[in-house]
Amino acid sequence: MNASRRKTSAALVVTLCAAASQAHACGEVMLRALGTMRYHAFVTRNPAAILLYSDDPTGNAKRPAATDPRLHDNLEKVGHKVSMARGTGELAHALAEHRYDVIVAYADDMLGATDQFTKATPEPKLIPVLDKESNEREMREHFPRLVTGNFKDLLKAIEQAMSA
Repeated sequence: MNASRRKTSAALVVTLCAAASQAHACGEVMLRALGTMRYHAFVTRNPAAILLYSDDPTGNAKRPAATDPRLHDNLEKVGHKVSMARGTGELAHALAEHRYDVIVAYADDMLGATDQFTKATPEPKLIPVLDKESNEREMREHFPRLVTGNFKDLLKAIEQAMSA
């Protein structure tokens, strides 16, 4: 009787050990599922043709140009088609050659080039980014879609502009 109990106990232990290898920790299944969906969470629903514009052709240490390659790459990873223009000459050429849904630039740069933006057909949606040295109240009067935050805020503004 003792031997049959040992056999039964051994069989039970082996069965439990085999089943335990298939068990998942709490939340592990959810983590695996979200890991496969992570890429899709950052892909845009409304891909846009975006022009990044900077009035300063060289950029600035205090204020990186809106044409920063990292911004360009991150917008493309999200699913947008991105072009860059540095200076008013490149801006005029870019607007004559292609159609853009959205133009992203610092608010100060956008004020100086508003005439060129309004001549483009169809007129692109303007998304100005607030510079640290600019007056937010003054810029909000000119641009209702003023972005004051980080990259996520910029993506949100682009999505809202494209769905409007």
